[in-house]
Amino acid sequence: MESKNIIHSQEHQFGEVVDIILQHRSRASKAVNEEMLLTAWSVGSYVSGKLKSEEWGSKVVTQLSEYIRSHRPDLKGYSRSSIYNMVMFYDKYSSEAFRNTVQQFFSNGIVQPKTAQLTESDKEFVQTMSGQIFNILKMTSLSNHILP
Repeated sequence: MESKNIIHSQEHQFGEVVDIILQHRSRASKAVNEEMLLTAWSVGSYVSGKLKSEEWGSKVVTQLSEYIRSHRPDLKGYSRSSIYNMVMFYDKYSSEAFRNTVQQFFSNGIVQPKTAQLTESDKEFVQTMSGQIFNILKMTSLSNHILP
């Protein structure tokens, strides 16, 4: 009888260790997802700026992708189409239309007033992104923000 109690207690304790592992694994996955979104945001912002200023054309984006592939083969996920997806991600969520949508649907205090929301400065916007608005975007992965 005592042996069964010891085994049951041990199984319970082992289960608690498994719960701890799963909790931390989940937190790590969320942190990785957030960093991937911030990376996509930053790359998208940079490339979008170059394209909008007409300093770069689509050929340069292809060259960038090839440069990353040849000089840093350890960096995966930066094909030409992936980089353009990052640009679309940045353009969509930094747009006036998105600001207006956020303001319309979250005007109950979840999102800061328009004066404190998205600004022309990317640094200020990234700070806002890491605040309330980014909390909305990080509810899912980058691939879910990009239409197939």
